[in-house]
Amino acid sequence: MIKFPAPIEGKPVKREEGCRICGEITAEQIGLVDYWDIKTSRLLKCPKCGHIQLDPMLTDAETSKGCYAYYIEESLRTGPEELARNCVRNFRRGVLFGHSLKRKRIFPQNILELGPGSGYFAAGLQFVFPQSMITVMDVNPEVLRSNREHHQYKSIQGIPDNLMAEYEGQFDLVIARDILEHVTDITAVLLNINQYLKPGGYLHFITPNGHEDVWKHYLTAIFEGKPSQMLINHVNYYDGKGLKDLLAVKGFSPVDYYTFTFKTTFKGFGWKKSKRLMSPVSQISGPERFSASYFINEKAGEVSSIEFKREEILDQWYIRDRARWITYLYSWFQHSTIFRIRPEFNVGHEIYGLFRKVQSLT
Repeated sequence: MIKFPAPIEGKPVKREEGCRICGEITAEQIGLVDYWDIKTSRLLKCPKCGHIQLDPMLTDAETSKGCYAYYIEESLRTGPEELARNCVRNFRRGVLFGHSLKRKRIFPQNILELGPGSGYFAAGLQFVFPQSMITVMDVNPEVLRSNREHHQYKSIQGIPDNLMAEYEGQFDLVIARDILEHVTDITAVLLNINQYLKPGGYLHFITPNGHEDVWKHYLTAIFEGKPSQMLINHVNYYDGKGLKDLLAVKGFSPVDYYTFTFKTTFKGFGWKKSKRLMSPVSQISGPERFSASYFINEKAGEVSSIEFKREEILDQWYIRDRARWITYLYSWFQHSTIFRIRPEFNVGHEIYGLFRKVQSLT
């Protein structure tokens, strides 16, 4: 009988580092991954809180190198046309999120986005709230440069794990879309976000459902018994209930919390044991394309030529200042989520969260 989702089980081991959520020093090893050619780590599942993470965790320098290499690899692999389409999609998602806030009578003025990417999600949000001030934080100087030049956002070079004390209590809203799975110390990150927010401020995030996200690495361990390849630094794999419990401990109360995007579930992620679904076996000693240094030293110059002007990206028939309702309707048509499931069931690929700060922590 197939369990849905299926259990993820491994052999008992002792950690090199304690669980980043509960501090537990024992774990179940469910896989082994190579982060580029930078580091080999075990994938460990905590028997207490259910959190899955790398052990040992990546250092700041390792994370920075791998992220920059992936930024280059993804930019070259995707191509300028698809990158431009992604910018427009992110703008529409920002518009949709902004309208969801307005319906809740939430009107943010000072907004911080962690890991802004192209900056177009925040641009869509600013389309709904024209008077809002946007600040972006990222470790990649090229990302910050692009956000300053194309959107005129204020920028901070840093990582969410390290507190910038001068920004405490400055923001009505902190956005962390596709960020929480990348941070090395989720407990510290949530504490820092709590301190960046004003009393009653909001945290919005999207992060993969950890059960489905880790499934491909788990299958590689089962079928091949070898390290799997990891180019993007997903170092945390969240249990739906465990993440909600952690947010409560860090002073946040849920406003919206649900799972969406079920195509991956239908394909079998999280329950079907098939070689077709497993992650590729690591090839750190193979082709150059899996070398972080190769991309940084040999390919970075090719990315700098891929630039988009904001007015060209947003030159769409449905984006009009004088007919914003059309922009909203088209954005809703393209990106609204009809089916939603509680994250505690660990079904579906994306976890959506909007949480309110109800307690200040130090």
